[in-house]
Amino acid sequence: MTSTRRLAAIMFTDIVGYTAMMQEDEAKAAKVRQRHREVFLATHEQHNGKIIQYFGDGTLSVFDSAVEAVNCAIAIQQSLNQDEIIPLRIGLHIGDILFDGTDIYGDGVNLASRIEGLGVAGAILLSGTVNQELVNQSRIQTQSLGTVELKNIEGPKEIFAVTNQGITVPSRADLTGKRVTPTKSIAVLPFVNMSSSQENEYFSDGMTEEIINALTGIESLKVTSRTSSFHFKGKNLPIHQIGRELNVSAILEGSIRLAGNNMRITAQLIDVEQDIHFWSETFDRKVEDVFAVQDEISLLIAERFREQFGHLEIQEHLVEAPEVPVPIYQQYLKARYHLLKMGKSDIETGIDLLENILKQSPDYALAHLGINLGYTLMGTIGFMPSAQAFVAAHPYLTRAIELAPELPECQLHMAWISMLQDWNPAGVYQHLEKVFEIRPIVDYYQTMTSILTAEGKTTAAHHYIDQAIQMDPFSEVNFHLKGFTFYLEEKFDQAIAYYEKVVSMNGNKSLSLLEWGNALILSDRPEEALALFQRLPEDQPGDILKLSGTTIAQLALGNPAESQVAKLYQLLDTELAERAMNVLISCEAVRGRTKEMYQLIEKGISIHLPLMIYLPNEPLLKPFRKEARFQELMGQILKKDENDAFPHRKYKQSLFSEPELAAHIKQVADFMERDRPYLDASLTLRKLADQLNLPANHLSQILNEGFDQNFAAFVNTYRLEAFKERVREPSSRQLTVLALAYDSGFNSKTVFNTFFKKKMGKTPRAYWKEVTSQ
Repeated sequence: MTSTRRLAAIMFTDIVGYTAMMQEDEAKAAKVRQRHREVFLATHEQHNGKIIQYFGDGTLSVFDSAVEAVNCAIAIQQSLNQDEIIPLRIGLHIGDILFDGTDIYGDGVNLASRIEGLGVAGAILLSGTVNQELVNQSRIQTQSLGTVELKNIEGPKEIFAVTNQGITVPSRADLTGKRVTPTKSIAVLPFVNMSSSQENEYFSDGMTEEIINALTGIESLKVTSRTSSFHFKGKNLPIHQIGRELNVSAILEGSIRLAGNNMRITAQLIDVEQDIHFWSETFDRKVEDVFAVQDEISLLIAERFREQFGHLEIQEHLVEAPEVPVPIYQQYLKARYHLLKMGKSDIETGIDLLENILKQSPDYALAHLGINLGYTLMGTIGFMPSAQAFVAAHPYLTRAIELAPELPECQLHMAWISMLQDWNPAGVYQHLEKVFEIRPIVDYYQTMTSILTAEGKTTAAHHYIDQAIQMDPFSEVNFHLKGFTFYLEEKFDQAIAYYEKVVSMNGNKSLSLLEWGNALILSDRPEEALALFQRLPEDQPGDILKLSGTTIAQLALGNPAESQVAKLYQLLDTELAERAMNVLISCEAVRGRTKEMYQLIEKGISIHLPLMIYLPNEPLLKPFRKEARFQELMGQILKKDENDAFPHRKYKQSLFSEPELAAHIKQVADFMERDRPYLDASLTLRKLADQLNLPANHLSQILNEGFDQNFAAFVNTYRLEAFKERVREPSSRQLTVLALAYDSGFNSKTVFNTFFKKKMGKTPRAYWKEVTSQ
């Protein structure tokens, strides 16, 4: 029979645990298979699919449309998850197939099969090509699970999960394939407070944050942000699992014990993929040496990391000591500890502590920045009117910029002022570019997302918020911004999926619920929006979330809600005026009272209400966008300039020309053969660089570009060859395998065994027996 080639959506399915079910109860297994086939026949007929093959507990089928294939998969899972659940996993891909009338072949079939094998019961996993076909399908919701390597499939593949109601969504750690982790990536877990006093927790947290900041300054090193690192504080989870959740190649963990003026700091680095500790050290220091030890530890971490994972350009110092006494610094750490709890009383405590610091050290820039942050949080969260908070915060920011303009936080705050107060996109981009040059913290990507969404540049916004999610995968702010970007694109189901995640993370309903309700209204589901807000507890003083949401939803349902609207208008004469005005603009838009809506917008513009910057692209106001009055008002908000391009950065070129690199390769190789420095178990990259009379950064790049190896692999390759030579020597037969490994320069049993098995495909003991038996 002649085979035909065509493009098709390919579905693979598999019943999880079916073989064990057959062994335990054949009658039950037969009943499951019968129901499974009935559901498959009905759903495939409904969605124009063709079942090519049943194979025991699985199926292979094809569709002409990716959309129909995914809708079919959703229908299957929803059917099989009712009554007696059948644990099915489904994988989908679009690709070229060869079809001979009874069977199909091709790389696309193999990839669909591998994707299905990654999943868990109740899940639907998709390839990136399938996901692209769903861009305009608002009823189908998906989210990325990251990039994986699949057996016998060339190159890494991004995998997506369907997140519709009733579908199981696996975490990244649940994927059974090999994920592609950024090679140069690290997470610093919160240092454990081992002191006798719980009050010293602030010091452990402060040390963690300082090391995160120091490592973030290293170009090309991806550092998980504070929020996601602290997500695992106090959680007794395996390091390997945490590393997979954060998608990093290395984890730093440690502890701090304070006793009077003494401190003991322990730190260790773990290779996540190999699940081995490749460096650990204990530091006994005086508290007054805290700045020096922060720099020392950060540099050692960076050095050992690049020895294990490849070239990084490392500065001479990563931590600059502030010009304040250590007791003042300790008070600063305590104040920041309170600020970042983000409760009203904690923020007020933090501000009081910082005010006291400034009485003693008036030129301490971080204290000024801390107070600015405190008031900004008070205004943003709603503990005080935002305009009042900005006025209170501004002098502290101004002074911090005068004292230390090089701090990325200074430039970041200036970017916020340019965006929320000055409505000046060009200024935002200028300040953010300086932030990136100093230290590309996660706030940079979040703020870029915010200004891009305000300008309606949602494609670029997705790029930046995806970077932020990679750096901080447990940040509710990141998921809110991702959802908000989808909301502005009118992809409401996808937006709601992210808003649900925000609320589920820690119950912070104030961050995303209003947009969630709006998304339901705009999806013609106002009843669901009303129910969403009616389930909320009654508003507490200073909170108008339930009043706001229920009012908009009632109006969308055609109910007058006059008393509720009146309450909101009464709030315009209180400290809640700004929040009420934003809600009232939406209310008047929903009920079509154009005159009143424009009056509110005019007033908002006159007082530079911060959230007004999002009105030009607000979907609720879409019916008014063509009106001349609307366009005239929106033109006053953001001065749009098409020349305000994002920064285009040049990649750094190699330090060496090809002839120079070749010469250095020969120099290093000759030295390794002649002097055998690898036999020194304490050899480090810096030591080897000193012996070669080269800067450490240069040697790191020579190994990376010239030998395509990191330092650890480079040196251990020589040690492995030395071990193999020793095993063959009759005089070494009386020594143990481990003794021979140590004689060859290895300094760790775990590292030796792991490296040997990776390179040789067998254990050292098996190799030793092979050689000695000859």
